[in-house]
Amino acid sequence: MRRSTLIHHHDAHLVPILPAARSQTIQRPTPLPYCSPDTNLIMPHLLKSYETLMTTQPLFAVLLCAMLATTPALAEQLLCVSASTDKQLVLYDVDLPSGALKLRNKIALKGSPGSQCISPDGNRLYVSIRSLDSVAVFKIHHKQRNLEHLGTTNITANAAYISLDRTGKTLLWASYSSGVVGSYRIQSNGQLGSAISRIPTARCAHAILTDPSNQYVFAPHTGPNAVYQFHFSPADGKLTPNQPAFVRPADGLEPRHLAFHPTLPVVYCDDEAGASVTAYHFNRETGTLDPFQTVTTLPPDFSGNNSCADIEITSDGRFVYASNRGHNSVAGFAVDLESGKLTAIGQAPTGDTPRSFNLSPDGTLLVAAGQASHDLHSYRRDSNSGKLTRGSQLPTGKGPAWVQFITLR
Repeated sequence: MRRSTLIHHHDAHLVPILPAARSQTIQRPTPLPYCSPDTNLIMPHLLKSYETLMTTQPLFAVLLCAMLATTPALAEQLLCVSASTDKQLVLYDVDLPSGALKLRNKIALKGSPGSQCISPDGNRLYVSIRSLDSVAVFKIHHKQRNLEHLGTTNITANAAYISLDRTGKTLLWASYSSGVVGSYRIQSNGQLGSAISRIPTARCAHAILTDPSNQYVFAPHTGPNAVYQFHFSPADGKLTPNQPAFVRPADGLEPRHLAFHPTLPVVYCDDEAGASVTAYHFNRETGTLDPFQTVTTLPPDFSGNNSCADIEITSDGRFVYASNRGHNSVAGFAVDLESGKLTAIGQAPTGDTPRSFNLSPDGTLLVAAGQASHDLHSYRRDSNSGKLTRGSQLPTGKGPAWVQFITLR
């Protein structure tokens, strides 16, 4: 979710960002001291630092070693980028905790990739192949840090967005060009089976997601300035229009993507035309939305053209991020954990036209892709303030349309 030079001169709340590194990787920080898990001995490079304390306070030595030896390691990550112009997926190794990216592989495709999603068990990656009206499925090889193509299914729609329900048994899709949403059955081998639902809505369907209960589905549409609302049956994957069928925010906002708060009954949509984020009360009994706040993603002194693209929320629900195409930044917001209201914390500069970004699963990193500058920008995220500190900048495939962290085991 994601992402002293930026900071607009007139606003003390804007996010401080360090100058971008020009190299393609970030240097690893000095490793933290650690203890051998098999003994109560401090590793040799610590002897000088701790000699007095360790000889006079042996209990401290035992406790320190036990604490450090049992600290869980950060899960290893791959980063997968949909390079739409190049018709390929570009894989990167992610160095934790520095956030440095290193090219691992390029996977050629027959069409232009877009939206991606990962199965709940973490073993399969689904990719919309937009130019072929298809969805491709890849097996994630965790030890080999690579992907294996399992198959491609024509869903007869150019899916701007795909997602899986919470069980991983149904794939949901939204077609921007056709103004249609639908669902597909996922077979036991992970490949797409038969079509389930296909529902005409309106032009410019931009995203589709189930709510945390897996009982409702929402699909923001920019064209009609509406979020379409559906009942969802996890048993058979069927979509049924809710009543009312859609909700509209204020005129001219045009909701594009959405994010559910992990605990509050609140949904956030970034507004493509409004250059803003709108918060909605979510009625968990009826599966309907009601907008209650809209906040700009831009600094007060920016007067250029801008449109929002992507939105993510941290797993603790304390911060929301949305990308600006035009201002070319990721805007951050602090969340009031009682009301769900947002307060701007500033913007971090990105590449040109940040169509997609992604927060790492642990929330420590954010990577944004410049669709027009064909590059990636990584940031360290402060979990207390929500502020982003720029790390590396490196070129990627042309036309990056989606960024996706993949947790390895």
